[in-house]
Amino acid sequence: MKPVLWMKSSCTTCRNAKAKLAELGIEVEVRDYFKKPLEATELERLLPSDPGPMLGTKSPKYKELGLKDRKLSKAEAIALMVQDNNLLKRPILVHAKGVIIGFDAAAYGTLVS
Repeated sequence: MKPVLWMKSSCTTCRNAKAKLAELGIEVEVRDYFKKPLEATELERLLPSDPGPMLGTKSPKYKELGLKDRKLSKAEAIALMVQDNNLLKRPILVHAKGVIIGFDAAAYGTLVS
C-alpha cells in the first residue's frame, strides 16, 4: 500500500512535509482534504480513541468553540472535523509503519530505515 499524505495544499507546513518525504525518496499519494473533504468513515479509521493530538489547536474554530478546556470523545471530534476540516491537525502521513500527525522530519526519517 502506498503511503498517503493528508494535507492542505495552501499550508506551508504541509508543503514542507511533502518536500521532505520526496527528499527521503518516500513516494506518497497526496490527498488534499480541503479539495476533497474527509468523510466521517475515513476519520473513524484515522483517529485514535483519544482524538486530542489530532486537533488543530491553531484553528480559529478550535478557539471559538473553547476546545482547549474540553476533552472530546472520538465521535464528537469526528462530527466537528466533518463540519470544519481546519480542526484537523495537518499534515497526516498514513504509512504501513504507522500514522504521523503533523510534520515531524525525524519521524519521517525512521520510515526509510
